[in-house]
Amino acid sequence: MVGVNFLRIIATRVFMGFVAAWAVLTTVFVTFTMSRDWVEETIEGTMRYGGANEQEIENSVNEYLATHGLDRPLWQQYLDWMGNMLTLDWGDSFFIGAGEGGQASFYTTGEPVLPMVTDSVVRTATYVLPAIVIAISFGILIGLYAAMNPDSRLAGAGLNTAYLCFALPNFWIGGMLLSFAAGGVIPDSPLLFDHVLPTVLTATTLLGGYVSYSRAHSLEYVSADFVTLVEAKGASSVQIARHIVRNSAIPLFSMLFTEALALLVLAVFVIESLFRIDGFGALLFSAVHMRDLPVVLGCTLVIIAVGIVGNIVQDLAYSSLDPRVDTGRR
Repeated sequence: MVGVNFLRIIATRVFMGFVAAWAVLTTVFVTFTMSRDWVEETIEGTMRYGGANEQEIENSVNEYLATHGLDRPLWQQYLDWMGNMLTLDWGDSFFIGAGEGGQASFYTTGEPVLPMVTDSVVRTATYVLPAIVIAISFGILIGLYAAMNPDSRLAGAGLNTAYLCFALPNFWIGGMLLSFAAGGVIPDSPLLFDHVLPTVLTATTLLGGYVSYSRAHSLEYVSADFVTLVEAKGASSVQIARHIVRNSAIPLFSMLFTEALALLVLAVFVIESLFRIDGFGALLFSAVHMRDLPVVLGCTLVIIAVGIVGNIVQDLAYSSLDPRVDTGRR
């Protein structure tokens, strides 16, 4: 019976994910197709500046539209795009490559979108996943220790350090370190700037939130009756901490998939722009700037998929941490 209920929950989450994917992808498609196409305007402006006549300009614009399938009725474009997105046949990017003499070419398609997006996700994951593990581990440890030892100087120092890391903008810290590297103050190491610093700065962006939530929810249970009973039985500090964490873990998991996700998205864009990392954030930013609709829709679908998987993992965590939680009613 439990297995059937869980399968029903997963099916519900997947179905709602498809509905969300359709709504978000439709919104993105409409926003792009109904807004001004600056690429088309650039072609026209460049050719007018070069002295081209109206017929040449019209031919070039038509060639650009035909190359990317933008000359068809909107309903045909919409059906094709939505079908291709959901079947993972994402086609090629609207890549603006360098032509002869370094001039931009608007008439050639670029790389296949699916491997491009996949590679960018893997590159971003190489520093985001370790950062999440670091932030969760230290956040829970610092918050729990501060809740169990409110008068400790060590707890106060840990809280202040975590909040300071959270308050300081990571782009400012990264920019200062890049300046030091340019001036020879610190070594310009690829390992440092491609992996270590992105991981550390992403972790510090999340750390303050985890510390705050961990401390706040742990305080609710520090003086609870079951903790008093465990202490009376002579349990060690580690055993007491395990009981507190188990009871306060559910709201912490909620924070992981809500506030942390929003902070993480912003951090990825900033860090990848700062350190010139060819990751997911940089790809999506470039695609929006270049009006590369296949890449934008592909990246959007990845974000939706992460949300669906996150909800399923969240339900699994709830059921594991507290079997009394009925995830089917949430």
